Amino acid sequence: MDVSDFESAFALPLTEETSFDTFVVGMLVTLASFATPLAGILLVGYVAKLVRAGDYDATALPSFDDFPGMAVEGMRLSAVLVALQLPAVGIATAVLSSSGPSLAALAYVFDPRMFQYLGLSAFGIVGLVVAAVAALVGTYLSAAATVALAREQSLAAAVPVTRTLVFDISFVPVVSAVALVVFSGRLLTFLFGAFPFGGVVLASVVSFLLLVASATLLGRGAPETPTESGGWRPEVQTDTAGWE
Repeated sequence: MDVSDFESAFALPLTEETSFDTFVVGMLVTLASFATPLAGILLVGYVAKLVRAGDYDATALPSFDDFPGMAVEGMRLSAVLVALQLPAVGIATAVLSSSGPSLAALAYVFDPRMFQYLGLSAFGIVGLVVAAVAALVGTYLSAAATVALAREQSLAAAVPVTRTLVFDISFVPVVSAVALVVFSGRLLTFLFGAFPFGGVVLASVVSFLLLVASATLLGRGAPETPTESGGWRPEVQTDTAGWE
């Protein structure tokens, strides 16, 4: 992965081959995802299409042409991603419930000395550290699972591909770069969403653009897996004539 991959990922929504209708639909689905989980599931399904498009070095955004298929793929991928983050959430919940501080209070923890005011014992601090490590591991596994499910479109077939990606050291910088884009996207979405006039619409545009960039970058940067050489890749549809 190099600078050209970043440039291609960020420029994909703005290429001449990308239909404006596709961009508008993507923005509207993103806007709807702020209010309803169903739209969020559709976006997760679209992420899988973007990862496949990145695999193909696509020159246009994939079209929103199969909402039922996107919903199925989104539910499958969402279930896997939630499962991979459950250990971190469970550990953090156990620590917080036993020590008493609220999640809001933890937002002010920037100095280790604050732990004593939050009522956290040494065991609680260790628990939070373990939860943070579990979250990082879950994020890395989630990235590998996303690529594997996008490529294979099957839970059973995705398991060996996920395992291959997890133990491929070249995948680490890819996940790091994607995580940076995702974090930046969430921060910008929050900042733009705070604008008094049109902030939510602007936030949806920024969120969709960075979602496209991060998913495409993940697809482009992920190393090849053994199954790729066997002709597993399905044809990726891109919308160059308009969304119907």
